[in-house]
Amino acid sequence: MAEETEGTRLLRGDQRKGIIAMAIPIGVALLFQQLNNIIDSLWMSDLGGDALAAIGIVYPIFKALTGIGIGLGIGVSASIARNIGRGDHDTANRSAASGVVLAFVFSLFMVPILLITAEPCMSLLGAGDAMEECLDYATPLYVSSFFIVLSGVMSGMLRGEGAAKRSMEIQVLGVIVNMILDPIFIFGLGMGVQGAAWATVIAFVSSSVLAGYWYAKGKNMYVDMSRSDFKPNKTVFKDVLSVGGPQSLELAVTYLFNLFVYAMVISCCGTDMLGLFGSSWRLVSMLLIITQAMSSAMVAVCSAKIGMGRYDQVKDAFRYTVTVTFAVTVVMAIIQVLAADLISTAYTHSDDLTYLHDDMKVMLYYFSLFLPVMSFVYTGSALLQALKKSSGAMVNSLCRNLLYCGSSWVAATFVGTMSSILWAVVLTQFTGGIAMLLQAVIGLKRTMPGATTAERIE
Repeated sequence: MAEETEGTRLLRGDQRKGIIAMAIPIGVALLFQQLNNIIDSLWMSDLGGDALAAIGIVYPIFKALTGIGIGLGIGVSASIARNIGRGDHDTANRSAASGVVLAFVFSLFMVPILLITAEPCMSLLGAGDAMEECLDYATPLYVSSFFIVLSGVMSGMLRGEGAAKRSMEIQVLGVIVNMILDPIFIFGLGMGVQGAAWATVIAFVSSSVLAGYWYAKGKNMYVDMSRSDFKPNKTVFKDVLSVGGPQSLELAVTYLFNLFVYAMVISCCGTDMLGLFGSSWRLVSMLLIITQAMSSAMVAVCSAKIGMGRYDQVKDAFRYTVTVTFAVTVVMAIIQVLAADLISTAYTHSDDLTYLHDDMKVMLYYFSLFLPVMSFVYTGSALLQALKKSSGAMVNSLCRNLLYCGSSWVAATFVGTMSSILWAVVLTQFTGGIAMLLQAVIGLKRTMPGATTAERIE
C-alpha cells in the first residue's frame, strides 16, 4: 500500500492531462471488449441465424448484468476518488470493500430470479425456434453473475485510485482469454453457443482474480482493504450507492428496455434481422469508445477535483471532454458511412443471411445520423455522476427509453417496417442526447460555489 501513487498524483494534477492519461488505457480496454463482441457475433454467424439471434436476444440481459457491475464500479470509483481528493485514506478503503460486498449481495438475490424467468422471458421476446440456443447461451452467464458484476466493481476500484492502466490490464486479460477459448469451446469441443457463454464466464473470472491478486499483494496500490473494511458501514454504502445505485439501475433498465424494442424488430422483420440490428448497435458502441473512455476518466478526475473543492477545474474538464468527444464522433460517423458496404458483407457472409446485406447497409446509414449527438449522453451522465446527481441521469435515461419503446411500438404497429423503427431510434437518440447535455450543464451551475440556495440541488 502507498499513500501517494502515480494514479493519485494524476487525479490531483492537471484535469485535462488526467482525463487523457486515464482515457487512453480505458479506451484500449473498451476497444478489446468491443472487438471481442464483434468476433463473438462473427463466430455465431458461422453457426447460422438461430445462433446469431440467440446472442441478440440474450445480449440485453447480459448487458444489464454487466451494467450493474459497471454502475457499482462507477459508484466505487467516484467515492474512492472523492476521498483521495479529501485525503481520507481509510474511507477510500471502506468504499472499495463496500463495492465487493454489494456485488455479492446482488448476485445472491438475482441468480435464482434469472434462472426461473429465463425460458418465459425468452419466449416473450419471440425466441421461437432459437429457444434452445438462447437458454444454452444464457444459463452459464446467469449462474456466474457474481463474477460478471465483480469484474465491473474491480475495474471501478482501480480507476477510482487513478490506476487506469491496471484497469485496462484486467479487462484486456479477460478479452484475450475469451478470444482464445471461443473457437476451442464453440467448435473444437462442439459446444456451440454454450461454449461461447462459458468462454465469457472464464474471462470474467480471470479479470477478477488478477485484480484480487494486486490488492492482496498491495504493492503500489493506494487502496488497502482489511477485514474490518468489509463490515457494513451505512455512511459508506450510502456514498457508493448515491452514484452507483442510480447508475446501475440506469444501465440495467436501458438494456432491459431494449428487450421490448427487440421484440418489435422480431415482430416486423424476424430473428435474422434482429441479429443484424444487435450487431449494428455493437458497432455503434465500438465507434463510441473514445467518448466512453473520456467520460469514464472524467468521473474519477472530476470526483477528485470536487473532493479538493476545485469546481473551476470540474467545469473546464467537462467543456474539454464534450468538445473533443463530439468532434471525434462526427469523424467516426463518416467512417461508418464509408465502410457500410464492407461491414455489411462481413456480417451477412453466411448463406442464410446474404439476402439482408443491403438492409444492414441502410441500417448503418441510419445509425450514423445520431452518433455525434449520442456522445452527449455519455459526457452529460459522467458529469452528473461526479456531482452525485446520478438520480437525475437515471430519470433522463428512463424518459429516453420510454420514448424509445413508445416510438418503436408505434413504428412496428402502424408502419411495420425496419425503416420506421430506425427512424424511431434516430428520434430517441437525438432527443436524449440534447436533454442529457442540458441537464448536466444545469446541474453543474447549481452545484458551483456561489449558487443561491434556490439554485442548489442537494
